[in-house]
Amino acid sequence: MTSFIVDESKFMISDEESDAFFDSEYKLASGIVIGELEDESDTWQLYISADGRHYILAVLPELRDKWVESRLLKDRDFECVEVNSRKLYLLFSSSVHRVTRLTNIRVNNSLRYAYALFSAFVHTRQFDLDSNLRDGLYFEAHSVILPTYSLVGKVSDRCLFENALRGKNDPEKLTAPDGLNDSVSYFYFRKYLSDHGYRLNANEPLFEAGEIVDDFLLGEESNSMITAPLIIRDHYQLFDTTSDSYILMIDSLWGEALIASNLVNQIQMNSFPINSQKYFVLSFKKDQIIECMDNRHGGLNKENAFELTEAIRRTRALLPECDLTNALYIQKLGYLLPEKFTASENTNDRELLVDCLSHGPFAMAPLMDDINHDLVTILIHQ
Repeated sequence: MTSFIVDESKFMISDEESDAFFDSEYKLASGIVIGELEDESDTWQLYISADGRHYILAVLPELRDKWVESRLLKDRDFECVEVNSRKLYLLFSSSVHRVTRLTNIRVNNSLRYAYALFSAFVHTRQFDLDSNLRDGLYFEAHSVILPTYSLVGKVSDRCLFENALRGKNDPEKLTAPDGLNDSVSYFYFRKYLSDHGYRLNANEPLFEAGEIVDDFLLGEESNSMITAPLIIRDHYQLFDTTSDSYILMIDSLWGEALIASNLVNQIQMNSFPINSQKYFVLSFKKDQIIECMDNRHGGLNKENAFELTEAIRRTRALLPECDLTNALYIQKLGYLLPEKFTASENTNDRELLVDCLSHGPFAMAPLMDDINHDLVTILIHQ
């Protein structure tokens, strides 16, 4: 019986039986207008806002209660509404981040996406060791995989992770060498990606999973823990946490160069000694983009595509000879942080922006052609 797998199709709701929680163009108290229904089950429904800027996950009370009781989410993460005499709880995410069934994820060779998914597995298992995640919802803005407690057969976490990295036409994997309790450890994660051709930085993470990092978040939350690294480069490392913030660790050499270039203000940078070396620390909320331009993952809508355009233009104005092709884009700062400040052989910002607008992988791509044209025009002429 351990190999028995329930046929999920018997638990799916057909289009004819669909019972949408919200009427078309329903307006929430926050002003967000509910748009199209993206996906659904009997206990949750996923919507995109009418302006394309937000995902709205609407869940029934019993699902919300289980997530709060297991500490995967906090009570404050939800907004409660009553629609047609039915109480619903809403979770919001910028369309920058993914909200989707775990079984629908395809990493598409994005190392940034693979790290983000790994972090969600680690975060989830820090609080919930047993729930079946095969029916789970990946909610990137909270770095978590939310179980939905259906009757689908259990599959190991390693299988689920490997399925997300498989090719478009590769079959789904349902077994694992060590059985249902096969977990996704950092050693396994690195080895699996390396064996499948991903180029990984050799540096070890500055923090380990489960390490308390309240000091680096300046008292935003108590008992915030590291889940996993998201980016590891020679001069900096980005970490995910159980709070609503990321932590960016920058070595002293690069940090001082960024301050001297005026890309980063000294006031924004706190310094800490780690392993007898000085690091600058920045923290950023998870609701915005922070990623490398040569390993993009975040979704683009019209507004944040414009912000990226302006960030490229501002950075080029400060550093006319820098290389932006592998720079770290931090939406909150409004700049790209290059690793090479002078004598770059590639300063074709138009080509970089067109690649961003056209090739994703982006949640809202492809953008309208006239918007793309306007953004390129702004970059060239301002």
